[in-house]
Amino acid sequence: MSTIKPILGLDDAFGHRAKALRTLQFKLREAYENAGFSEVIPPIVERPSALNSGAGSFLSDQTIVFSDPADAGLLAIRPDMTPQIARIVATRLSKEEVLKLYYSGQIMLARPDVRTGSRQQWQTGVECFGLEGAEGDVEVIHLAALSLVTAGFKNPVLQVGHMGIINALVDGSKASLEAWVQLIARYSPEDLEAHLASDDLSSAAKHALRGLASGEADAVWLKANQGKINAKFDKAADNLLSLVSTVQSKLSGEVNIVIDAAVTPRFLYHNGMVFSGFASGASHALLHGGRYDKMMAAHGRDMPAVGFSFDLWAWLDT
Repeated sequence: MSTIKPILGLDDAFGHRAKALRTLQFKLREAYENAGFSEVIPPIVERPSALNSGAGSFLSDQTIVFSDPADAGLLAIRPDMTPQIARIVATRLSKEEVLKLYYSGQIMLARPDVRTGSRQQWQTGVECFGLEGAEGDVEVIHLAALSLVTAGFKNPVLQVGHMGIINALVDGSKASLEAWVQLIARYSPEDLEAHLASDDLSSAAKHALRGLASGEADAVWLKANQGKINAKFDKAADNLLSLVSTVQSKLSGEVNIVIDAAVTPRFLYHNGMVFSGFASGASHALLHGGRYDKMMAAHGRDMPAVGFSFDLWAWLDT
């Protein structure tokens, strides 16, 4: 009998489970290829600086770093593939003006996921570079909906928000954006009140934040708060309302698109539109996506970037 202990949060896949993952992976691959997207396969290890560029500390806490015995210096096992795609686009593919890419591969987290207890994911995603505004957003949102349908999920819903709204509401706060995002993501009015009591935000901003935490941040909420917070809020609200209207008209009948300004990204490298995907029978978000133009600038190439990703293992277990 083997005395080798299993690694907490990691597991083997074989038989039916391995076959199920490959089957779904190939179905999604066909859908992305038909949409004009090309596959990119980055290495499982990366330099820590490449993973952190434009992402700050949001990824570093989940990154396993080690010293390379072949003298390449410090290397890291990727906890997320989007920074790698950004690095490739900014360097290896720097002559291409518009790039439509997809990927599918393993990532590893330094700490177990709070919900699943797993440290491994089979991250699959789509990234679109060089298309500004609604043109790129609509294409990516469409593929997100198509991914859910291809996987067999029923009644897909995409909740769309905007990081500019949250940034505007907490502008001047004593707490960090990361702390606010974590708080809003809990949808807990009680926790929010304790936080607001010690902050000097305006009464209008506090009232709007209560709406976020209470799950009331729809299109009606947006319009009701315009002109009451600041110019940043009004601009982000206009962008979100316009985007959702465009998406709804172009994807009519394919997916339900709703505004929820409380949508928060999985990692805080997003700086514009963000969205999460849900479906019947799934109690948690099935995918996350949004704009991350600032990450590209941090990699040395200032260009529009939007995409989404999800964990195939989690999809199979839903």
